[in-house]
Amino acid sequence: MVKIAQTDRELKAFIATAETAWFNVYDSADINRVITVGGVEYKQLPLRFSTKAKVIAYFRRYWGVDMSNRMFCNLQTVSRNNRLYVIVGDTGLVSFIPLRIRVTERTATRIRLTAVLSADEIEEVETENVRYLIAKSGTALRILNRDKKNTDPRYQTCPLNVN
Repeated sequence: MVKIAQTDRELKAFIATAETAWFNVYDSADINRVITVGGVEYKQLPLRFSTKAKVIAYFRRYWGVDMSNRMFCNLQTVSRNNRLYVIVGDTGLVSFIPLRIRVTERTATRIRLTAVLSADEIEEVETENVRYLIAKSGTALRILNRDKKNTDPRYQTCPLNVN
């Protein structure tokens, strides 16, 4: 669980970590362990991400249930021999690095903020303003929602039946 961030700097670091969670899973796949299913290549995830439950648990450190399930769906996985594989591909240029944030509302249980995300941590490349709704519970923060989901391959709308 992530400790409740009190400052804008801590919130920016939380957003940065949460936005990289999907890439941490996807990029951990072993390029030397590839299978082909229906003419499509998939790479094996390591043991720490070998099941849907493990991947979802990792996403839940930063994201709410709905967003975690959406992120899992967008990994486009298959399961073989009790191991999880992700589709081989390129997401293209994705803005996921918060350059700056602005808290727009703060209550005892919620934080609303807008972040300027970029594809580059130094220059403003492909910037996008993204609004977040963050829940505060005890000593934990979780992103319940973020706008512009359908413009980012990690957060696209998924079919209802996802394995």
